[in-house]
Amino acid sequence: PQQASTFPSDRILRQAPPSLAQSKMAEKHLVAHTDTGTDTNTDTDKQPFCTGMRCCCCTFFLLILAIGLFAAIVVANFVQPEVTVKKTQFTGFMVSPSQATFDVDLSIFIDNPNDWPIKATIQELKANLYSLDKKAADEIGVAHYMGLATLPKPVVVDVQSQTTFILATNVTIKSNPESADLLSRLNRDCGTLTASPKTTKVRVVLADTVASVAGVDVDLSGYEIPVEFLVPCE
Repeated sequence: PQQASTFPSDRILRQAPPSLAQSKMAEKHLVAHTDTGTDTNTDTDKQPFCTGMRCCCCTFFLLILAIGLFAAIVVANFVQPEVTVKKTQFTGFMVSPSQATFDVDLSIFIDNPNDWPIKATIQELKANLYSLDKKAADEIGVAHYMGLATLPKPVVVDVQSQTTFILATNVTIKSNPESADLLSRLNRDCGTLTASPKTTKVRVVLADTVASVAGVDVDLSGYEIPVEFLVPCE
């Protein structure tokens, strides 16, 4: 018997349809081919736009770190300045049972051993004066308030310097019930019937200090420095 002829169309019809996996691979190949031809992005386009901002932030952080380290070094090397009353002097001393008058000069000494930037300006300073009883058992007795000396103008305390300045005031004590014990003490220590050398005991309390240190205002009103002296009152 005669065999049937085989046509190419018959072979195509007999081939199995492509599987689902094969179809997806073909789609991926097509998409990849299309993207290769149309992608115009470069590495430069993907760089962050805020590189300059990051640089500024880093610079600011380093600046803060440097300031912090500098402040730590200054604090670590800080030495407490010495502040004291070197001398108390009475001038023009006149005392009687009815009143006492005299001028007081207080020599204030400040030693600042610190380097830059520990430079200070003392804007306000007060010295309260008290009379003490040198013949009391504790050489203090009852403290009687006599007066107040203030700073006439600001004083600059430079780095690595020793500064001396004067606080001055005039004291007048008149006889009244509140000042009777004080006048009696001053007449005992410094009156005309008292033998030389004539001295009376005084307490000086430095207080209410307002200053600026390294450009920063500092309120030292709660910090007091008491000093006691035997003062000539000839």
